[in-house]
Amino acid sequence: MALSNGSGGPDKGGGWLRARLRRRPRPAWMVALAHLLALGVALVLYALPHHVLPSRQQATGIVSTRESVARHSAAPAATATAAVEYDDEGDPILPAADPTPEPTPEPVGSFRNRFADKFTDGEVIETDNSYQSANLNITFQKKYFDELMSRVYYADIYIADISCLKTVLAEDTFGRGYKEWITKVARRTGSVVTMNGDYYGSRDFGVVARNGILYRDAKNIRDVAVLYWDGSFETLPPERFDAKQAMAAGAYQIWHFGPRLLDDSGHAMTEFNADSHMVKRHPRSAFGYYEPGHYCFVVVDGRLDSSKGVKLDGLSKVMEGLGCTAAYNLDGGQTSLLARADTLVNRPSGGGRSASDFIIVVDKVS
Repeated sequence: MALSNGSGGPDKGGGWLRARLRRRPRPAWMVALAHLLALGVALVLYALPHHVLPSRQQATGIVSTRESVARHSAAPAATATAAVEYDDEGDPILPAADPTPEPTPEPVGSFRNRFADKFTDGEVIETDNSYQSANLNITFQKKYFDELMSRVYYADIYIADISCLKTVLAEDTFGRGYKEWITKVARRTGSVVTMNGDYYGSRDFGVVARNGILYRDAKNIRDVAVLYWDGSFETLPPERFDAKQAMAAGAYQIWHFGPRLLDDSGHAMTEFNADSHMVKRHPRSAFGYYEPGHYCFVVVDGRLDSSKGVKLDGLSKVMEGLGCTAAYNLDGGQTSLLARADTLVNRPSGGGRSASDFIIVVDKVS
């Protein structure tokens, strides 16, 4: 078969084909560069939907409520029927009234009676280092620890009701790519104090439960922290945790980051379920627990000349020294942020960054 010469006639010598075959191969560096560019384009196309463009995700549909916990805890225990005694005239002898009846138990998640001396009758009393109202009693402290070469910010928090302590999703949306700056969150929620959460949005794995809603129940490889509707709090290694069981038991918030900082006896730990890079000095955020209704937020500045940050064992000792009975490490680094009202109080590394979720305290019972 004759080849065309481009003018409609046959190219008997096949000059065009021979010219193509004689063409020298491209230099190796040019081929490598073309492959790198193609790989870069592919990575960008992958990253856009996964890490850049926000993508809303669906919750699991599993919910726990304060009412369900109250119904479960209020179930009457089975008791034996006491034998009825009669007097000489045949009338039943009624038991004498207890002169000191037991006080009516507080509703699930209410701590107003337990800490009655902590709250006011309604007025708000605010100073440079405290906030007190009918629902809250918060003390703010800032201290430099010479032995840690770090600045530590501490908010000691009493709440009258569990609904005063909430979590907030960036843009009120669960999914990937949603982020918000801490003071913007504080303004729109009216929070008295705000701290960053576990930055769930940077991962596809791990459990996520917020305000009684289980959003994600994926593989847990890190320690888990659970705050229940009754105000109790626990930290668990992944092999001891089951999300559905926790929700059935009344989980209110569940975080997956860690590690846990205190052992089951409330003592500082020296070995942690954490990657090697997480153990080193970093800015830190931690949630501390004393008893139901009494908590603390702790943030440590780091990666600064004026504050170096702490290792996990240092943070563990800080939480033990504060008297916490349980404590949990949250996302750190540039995410370590603490705000009082809508004012940032710590000095975050690199100026800080927006995050996917926060823990807030509000002066309102709902």
